[in-house]
Amino acid sequence: MTFKTLRIEAAESITTITLNRPNARNSMNAEMIDELRVCIDQLRGDEQTRAVIVTGAGRAFSAGADVDMLTRIGESYTPEQTRAEIRKWRETFDAFEALPQVTIAAVNGLAFGGGVVLALACDFRLGSTRAIFGLPEIKLGMVLALGGTQRLTRLVGVSAAKEMILRGRNVSAIEAQRLGLVHRVSEPGDLMGLARSWAERDIDYSPRAIALAKRLIDQSFERNAEESGDAETAAQVELLHSPEFLGRVKALRESGEI
Repeated sequence: MTFKTLRIEAAESITTITLNRPNARNSMNAEMIDELRVCIDQLRGDEQTRAVIVTGAGRAFSAGADVDMLTRIGESYTPEQTRAEIRKWRETFDAFEALPQVTIAAVNGLAFGGGVVLALACDFRLGSTRAIFGLPEIKLGMVLALGGTQRLTRLVGVSAAKEMILRGRNVSAIEAQRLGLVHRVSEPGDLMGLARSWAERDIDYSPRAIALAKRLIDQSFERNAEESGDAETAAQVELLHSPEFLGRVKALRESGEI
Protein backbone atom coordinates (compact mmCIF):
# COMPACT_ATOMS: atom_id res chain seq x y z
CA MET A 1 0.00 0.00 0.00
CA THR A 2 1.19 3.51 -0.84
CA PHE A 3 0.80 6.00 2.00
CA LYS A 4 0.30 9.73 1.58
CA THR A 5 1.18 10.87 5.10
CA LEU A 6 3.75 8.23 6.08
CA ARG A 7 7.03 7.07 4.61
CA ILE A 8 7.91 3.45 5.34
CA GLU A 9 11.41 2.01 4.98
CA ALA A 10 12.38 -1.57 5.88
CA ALA A 11 16.00 -2.68 6.09
CA GLU A 12 17.81 -5.38 8.05
CA SER A 13 14.85 -6.32 10.27
CA ILE A 14 14.18 -2.65 11.18
CA THR A 15 11.16 -0.76 9.87
CA THR A 16 11.29 3.04 10.04
CA ILE A 17 8.03 4.99 9.97
CA THR A 18 8.46 8.65 9.09
CA LEU A 19 5.55 10.99 9.71
CA ASN A 20 5.50 12.79 6.38
CA ARG A 21 3.60 16.09 6.46
CA PRO A 22 6.64 18.37 6.88
CA ASN A 23 4.84 21.50 5.65
CA ALA A 24 2.33 21.02 8.48
CA ARG A 25 5.05 20.11 11.01
CA ASN A 26 3.84 16.50 10.68
CA SER A 27 0.59 17.34 12.44
CA MET A 28 -1.80 14.41 12.59
CA ASN A 29 -5.04 14.35 10.66
CA ALA A 30 -7.62 11.61 10.14
CA GLU A 31 -5.79 10.34 7.06
CA MET A 32 -2.52 9.91 8.95
CA ILE A 33 -4.26 8.03 11.76
CA ASP A 34 -5.96 5.72 9.26
CA GLU A 35 -2.67 5.05 7.50
CA LEU A 36 -0.86 4.53 10.79
CA ARG A 37 -3.46 1.94 11.81
CA VAL A 38 -2.98 0.07 8.51
CA CYS A 39 0.78 0.14 9.06
CA ILE A 40 0.36 -1.17 12.62
CA ASP A 41 -1.84 -4.03 11.43
CA GLN A 42 0.81 -4.98 8.85
CA LEU A 43 3.62 -4.85 11.42
CA ARG A 44 1.73 -7.01 13.89
CA GLY A 45 2.01 -9.98 11.55
CA ASP A 46 5.42 -9.10 10.12
CA GLU A 47 7.92 -11.70 11.33
CA GLN A 48 10.77 -10.04 9.43
CA THR A 49 10.54 -6.76 11.36
CA ARG A 50 12.16 -7.04 14.79
CA ALA A 51 12.24 -3.34 15.70
CA VAL A 52 10.29 -0.23 14.67
CA ILE A 53 11.59 3.35 14.63
CA VAL A 54 9.18 6.28 14.29
CA THR A 55 10.42 9.78 13.46
CA GLY A 56 9.34 12.91 11.61
CA ALA A 57 10.18 14.39 8.22
CA GLY A 58 11.91 17.76 8.25
CA ARG A 59 12.61 19.57 11.51
CA ALA A 60 9.56 18.45 13.51
CA PHE A 61 8.58 15.12 15.02
CA SER A 62 4.88 16.01 15.18
CA ALA A 63 2.97 19.12 16.21
CA GLY A 64 0.11 16.90 17.40
CA ALA A 65 -3.45 16.94 16.09
CA ASP A 66 -4.07 19.22 13.11
CA VAL A 67 -5.69 22.37 14.53
CA ASP A 68 -7.81 22.97 11.41
CA MET A 69 -9.21 19.47 11.81
CA LEU A 70 -9.96 20.07 15.49
CA THR A 71 -11.77 23.27 14.58
CA ARG A 72 -13.93 21.45 12.04
CA ILE A 73 -14.77 18.80 14.60
CA GLY A 74 -15.75 21.42 17.17
CA GLU A 75 -17.91 23.29 14.66
CA SER A 76 -19.66 20.50 12.80
CA TYR A 77 -19.45 17.14 14.61
CA THR A 78 -22.03 15.87 17.06
CA PRO A 79 -20.68 14.83 20.49
CA GLU A 80 -21.21 11.18 19.48
CA GLN A 81 -19.18 11.65 16.30
CA THR A 82 -16.42 13.38 18.25
CA ARG A 83 -16.35 10.57 20.80
CA ALA A 84 -16.04 7.98 18.04
CA GLU A 85 -13.18 9.90 16.38
CA ILE A 86 -11.27 10.25 19.65
CA ARG A 87 -11.79 6.56 20.37
CA LYS A 88 -10.33 5.67 16.96
CA TRP A 89 -7.22 7.74 17.63
CA ARG A 90 -6.78 6.32 21.13
CA GLU A 91 -7.17 2.75 19.88
CA THR A 92 -4.53 3.44 17.23
CA PHE A 93 -2.01 4.59 19.85
CA ASP A 94 -2.93 1.60 22.04
CA ALA A 95 -2.36 -0.73 19.09
CA PHE A 96 1.03 0.84 18.44
CA GLU A 97 1.99 0.37 22.09
CA ALA A 98 0.91 -3.29 21.90
CA LEU A 99 3.11 -4.16 18.90
CA PRO A 100 5.24 -7.23 19.66
CA GLN A 101 8.38 -5.56 18.27
CA VAL A 102 10.58 -3.13 20.15
CA THR A 103 9.48 0.41 19.26
CA ILE A 104 11.69 3.51 19.35
CA ALA A 105 10.69 7.15 18.96
CA ALA A 106 13.47 9.21 17.39
CA VAL A 107 12.21 12.67 18.32
CA ASN A 108 14.04 14.91 15.88
CA GLY A 109 12.38 18.23 16.73
CA LEU A 110 9.12 19.68 17.97
CA ALA A 111 6.77 17.18 19.64
CA PHE A 112 3.47 18.62 20.82
CA GLY A 113 0.28 17.03 22.12
CA GLY A 114 -0.49 13.88 20.15
CA GLY A 115 3.12 13.79 18.99
CA VAL A 116 4.18 13.39 22.61
CA VAL A 117 1.51 10.70 23.11
CA LEU A 118 2.83 8.75 20.12
CA ALA A 119 6.34 8.93 21.57
CA LEU A 120 4.97 7.79 24.94
CA ALA A 121 3.44 4.75 23.23
CA CYS A 122 6.95 3.65 22.21
CA ASP A 123 9.20 1.48 24.36
CA PHE A 124 12.12 3.88 24.08
CA ARG A 125 12.37 7.61 23.38
CA LEU A 126 15.53 9.17 21.98
CA GLY A 127 15.74 12.91 21.44
CA SER A 128 17.74 15.31 19.34
CA THR A 129 19.17 18.34 21.12
CA ARG A 130 16.66 20.28 18.97
CA ALA A 131 13.71 18.35 20.38
CA ILE A 132 11.07 20.22 22.37
CA PHE A 133 8.26 18.47 24.20
CA GLY A 134 5.07 20.41 24.84
CA LEU A 135 1.47 19.83 25.87
CA PRO A 136 -0.40 22.99 24.78
CA GLU A 137 -3.92 21.57 25.10
CA ILE A 138 -4.71 23.50 28.28
CA LYS A 139 -3.98 26.78 26.44
CA LEU A 140 -6.67 25.88 23.89
CA GLY A 141 -9.22 24.98 26.53
CA MET A 142 -8.66 21.24 26.02
CA VAL A 143 -7.10 18.38 27.95
CA LEU A 144 -4.39 15.92 26.96
CA ALA A 145 -6.21 12.81 25.78
CA LEU A 146 -5.59 9.62 23.76
CA GLY A 147 -4.14 7.92 26.84
CA GLY A 148 -1.59 10.69 27.28
CA THR A 149 -2.38 11.66 30.87
CA GLN A 150 -2.08 8.04 31.98
CA ARG A 151 1.13 7.26 30.10
CA LEU A 152 2.87 10.50 31.08
CA THR A 153 1.95 10.20 34.76
CA ARG A 154 3.17 6.61 34.94
CA LEU A 155 6.43 7.61 33.31
CA VAL A 156 7.41 10.85 35.05
CA GLY A 157 5.20 10.88 38.16
CA VAL A 158 2.25 12.99 39.26
CA SER A 159 4.18 16.17 40.07
CA ALA A 160 6.04 16.45 36.76
CA ALA A 161 2.99 15.39 34.76
CA LYS A 162 0.85 18.08 36.37
CA GLU A 163 3.47 20.72 35.68
CA MET A 164 3.62 19.81 31.99
CA ILE A 165 -0.13 19.34 31.51
CA LEU A 166 -1.61 22.05 33.74
CA ARG A 167 0.94 24.75 32.92
CA GLY A 168 1.34 23.85 29.26
CA ARG A 169 5.08 24.25 29.70
CA ASN A 170 7.54 23.13 27.04
CA VAL A 171 10.59 21.14 28.08
CA SER A 172 13.88 20.70 26.23
CA ALA A 173 15.34 17.32 25.39
CA ILE A 174 17.85 17.62 28.23
CA GLU A 175 15.14 18.38 30.77
CA ALA A 176 12.97 15.61 29.30
CA GLN A 177 15.84 13.20 29.93
CA ARG A 178 16.14 14.41 33.52
CA LEU A 179 12.42 13.78 34.02
CA GLY A 180 12.67 10.28 32.58
CA LEU A 181 10.64 11.16 29.50
CA VAL A 182 13.63 10.59 27.18
CA HIS A 183 16.23 7.83 27.49
CA ARG A 184 19.09 9.44 25.57
CA VAL A 185 19.85 12.75 23.83
CA SER A 186 22.10 13.15 20.80
CA GLU A 187 23.17 15.76 18.29
CA PRO A 188 20.68 16.07 15.40
CA GLY A 189 22.92 14.37 12.87
CA ASP A 190 23.51 11.41 15.17
CA LEU A 191 19.89 10.72 16.15
CA MET A 192 18.93 8.12 13.55
CA GLY A 193 22.24 6.34 14.00
CA LEU A 194 21.56 6.17 17.72
CA ALA A 195 18.04 4.89 17.08
CA ARG A 196 19.32 2.18 14.78
CA SER A 197 21.94 1.11 17.31
CA TRP A 198 19.21 0.72 19.93
CA ALA A 199 17.07 -1.21 17.47
CA GLU A 200 19.96 -3.48 16.44
CA ARG A 201 20.61 -4.43 20.06
CA ASP A 202 17.23 -6.16 20.25
CA ILE A 203 17.34 -7.83 16.83
CA ASP A 204 19.42 -10.70 18.22
CA TYR A 205 17.06 -11.38 21.12
CA SER A 206 14.13 -13.78 21.07
CA PRO A 207 11.13 -12.02 19.46
CA ARG A 208 8.73 -14.07 21.57
CA ALA A 209 10.56 -13.18 24.78
CA ILE A 210 10.54 -9.50 23.79
CA ALA A 211 6.82 -9.60 23.06
CA LEU A 212 5.99 -11.35 26.35
CA ALA A 213 8.24 -9.04 28.40
CA LYS A 214 6.59 -5.97 26.85
CA ARG A 215 3.15 -7.34 27.65
CA LEU A 216 4.10 -8.16 31.25
CA ILE A 217 5.42 -4.64 31.83
CA ASP A 218 2.52 -2.84 30.17
CA GLN A 219 -0.15 -4.92 31.89
CA SER A 220 1.49 -4.77 35.32
CA PHE A 221 -0.44 -1.57 36.07
CA GLU A 222 -3.72 -3.40 35.56
CA ARG A 223 -2.93 -6.42 37.76
CA ASN A 224 -2.35 -7.08 41.43
CA ALA A 225 0.82 -8.82 42.62
CA GLU A 226 -0.64 -12.30 42.41
CA GLU A 227 -2.01 -11.80 38.91
CA SER A 228 1.31 -10.36 37.74
CA GLY A 229 3.16 -13.29 39.26
CA ASP A 230 0.87 -15.79 37.53
CA ALA A 231 1.35 -14.01 34.20
CA GLU A 232 5.14 -14.05 34.62
CA THR A 233 5.05 -17.75 35.46
CA ALA A 234 2.96 -18.56 32.38
CA ALA A 235 5.37 -16.65 30.17
CA GLN A 236 8.41 -18.32 31.69
CA VAL A 237 6.91 -21.80 31.35
CA GLU A 238 6.26 -21.18 27.67
CA LEU A 239 9.76 -19.84 27.04
CA LEU A 240 11.66 -22.48 29.04
CA HIS A 241 10.08 -25.22 26.95
CA SER A 242 10.66 -23.45 23.63
CA PRO A 243 13.18 -24.82 21.11
CA GLU A 244 14.59 -21.29 20.80
CA PHE A 245 15.56 -21.10 24.49
CA LEU A 246 17.17 -24.53 24.45
CA GLY A 247 19.01 -23.70 21.23
CA ARG A 248 20.29 -20.40 22.61
CA VAL A 249 21.57 -22.05 25.79
CA LYS A 250 23.36 -24.71 23.75
CA ALA A 251 24.99 -22.10 21.51
CA LEU A 252 26.15 -20.02 24.48
CA ARG A 253 27.64 -23.10 26.16
CA GLU A 254 29.48 -24.09 23.02
CA SER A 255 30.90 -20.56 22.70
CA GLY A 256 32.01 -20.55 26.31
CA GLU A 257 29.85 -17.57 27.28
CA ILE A 258 28.10 -19.56 30.03
